[in-house]
Amino acid sequence: MDSFSGSSSAAKIVNVENKKQIYSPPTGKPPSDQKANRNIMLEKFQANVKPSLGQYTYIPKPFFFYGSLMDPLRLQEVLQLPAPPALKPARVKSYKIMLWGQYPALVDGLNNSYVDGMAYVVETEKQQKMLEHYETDVYSVEGIRITIEGKEVSGRTFMWADDPTELMEGTWSLEEWKNGVQEEMASHFRPLED
Repeated sequence: MDSFSGSSSAAKIVNVENKKQIYSPPTGKPPSDQKANRNIMLEKFQANVKPSLGQYTYIPKPFFFYGSLMDPLRLQEVLQLPAPPALKPARVKSYKIMLWGQYPALVDGLNNSYVDGMAYVVETEKQQKMLEHYETDVYSVEGIRITIEGKEVSGRTFMWADDPTELMEGTWSLEEWKNGVQEEMASHFRPLED
């Protein structure tokens, strides 16, 4: 015997005079002919109708860069831009930099900590994909609050997304990177092709 068969509080599908199945609320009251009592969700489920998700539109937002992408020439190469982009000084609060070998990784920090970097508005999803290709899958795109020219705005950045035990304390300098690692890295990086 069904454990719900004796319960008057369970919702039921009942047949009415026209033999059409309709939803009977668990109140025990008979279904009404009023549209307000229709269970649209159940009707859609029964009709197997999938809701429309609408058109997806990429929303341009500033990206906060704290590593090699602070270099306009590197960013130009990665995004395949005709000229070096204009970057703006930026800061994020409650984060800190750790090192993954010679590469910086943004991680959560203390409330009073901050990281300085540069910001650039990424205009298209294709540009974001180019950045993701460059950063690899050890970083993930995350939403972040960025202070640019004294105003806090909603933006995006690359946060460390791999094993935190691979990180170590340390500092990272764009100038040092330009003097040493840049040449080594240039031989390994290949821009994302169409």
